[in-house]
Amino acid sequence: MGPIPRSINKALSTLTEVLFLNNMLAGCLPLEIGFLKEARVFDAGNNRLTGPIPFSLGCLEKVEQLSLAGNLFYGMVPEVLCQLPNLLNLSLYDNYFMQVGPACRSLILKGLLDIRKNCIPDLPFQRSVVECADLFQYPRFCPYMASYTHIPCKPRNLGSPGSLIP
Repeated sequence: MGPIPRSINKALSTLTEVLFLNNMLAGCLPLEIGFLKEARVFDAGNNRLTGPIPFSLGCLEKVEQLSLAGNLFYGMVPEVLCQLPNLLNLSLYDNYFMQVGPACRSLILKGLLDIRKNCIPDLPFQRSVVECADLFQYPRFCPYMASYTHIPCKPRNLGSPGSLIP
């Protein structure tokens, strides 16, 4: 139990598979996850992680499989995440996301993004309004929130800065 330590970035050059799934982890994703340049698999599914997704995950240019399913993440899905060049599977199933942009919608149509059981009003197979409202009764805040929209690398495949936010 507990959060993912910010010191995760000390494993920069060695980790290719990061498997945190089913560990009862809580708290917010540290922005340092985005520094794991060699990661091809990142799975933090089925925990109690919360907060928005840090835009720094857009620096995971080698990642092919990314799962944050079965947590308490909310807010928008960063477009930079859906523009990762090697992404084959992005699972955000069973969270509380409220918005996806055009790049993410494209991945949904291609079957590469599973966004079911969230709170996105215009998509099928979402949570009920009541279920979504229940999560937001009790505010959840992450430390260093101002840094969550910072991208510490220059990701490839990006359009204008405005294309990062849906």
